Amino acid sequence: MGLFGSSSAEKANKKAAKLSAAQFQWQKDQAAAATKEAADRRAAMADGLGKIGTLFSGFDEPYYKGLQDNYLNYANPQIEQSQLKAQTGLRSALANKGKLHSSTDATQQGELATTYGGIFRDAQTKSLDYANQQRGQVQAAKQNSIAQMYGSESPDVGLQAASGAVGSLQTGPAFEPISSVLNQAAKYASMDYNNSLYNGQSYGAFSPMFNKQSSAGGGGGNQVKTIS
Repeated sequence: MGLFGSSSAEKANKKAAKLSAAQFQWQKDQAAAATKEAADRRAAMADGLGKIGTLFSGFDEPYYKGLQDNYLNYANPQIEQSQLKAQTGLRSALANKGKLHSSTDATQQGELATTYGGIFRDAQTKSLDYANQQRGQVQAAKQNSIAQMYGSESPDVGLQAASGAVGSLQTGPAFEPISSVLNQAAKYASMDYNNSLYNGQSYGAFSPMFNKQSSAGGGGGNQVKTIS
């Protein structure tokens, strides 16, 4: 091979080597860029996760305890009012029969106190139910916000979902009417009234909460008074 042929081959080899090196560097740069992009994405997701946690941080144990207290502050005065009405009615019924300060008085007052003690405990349980219900909804909303963030690979999407959920949840649950808790007293009122009639009496621990009404045609009907 002549001098010129050797020079051409050498140039071609150098050109190929240079091209190979450039291609290798491009691949290396691409890999580095992908690694950095993945790291940045992980960092953004971690930052978004922390911010979502911060948004929901107000739903702590004092919050749920406050929710229980709010329900009891709503329910207990109404239960106390109902109990006072029942006690007043019982005393009146016993007085009409000359049974005040008798063993019957003590028994009936004790039964009334026992039942209302159960109603107050029911209210306590109900307050815990409301707190646990709210706890479940908060947890579900938080997990949904996180899922939206990862699903979209956008912290902004997750934060928007979290912000909307927190705003809705902060108002807390709507408490149902206290009559649902007082239904126990109404049930005992019906039982006690019928038992007293069977025994030829017109009084009992819960009879004052019960009305005897006449219907058209002369028939009688029993109806629980409104006690809420």
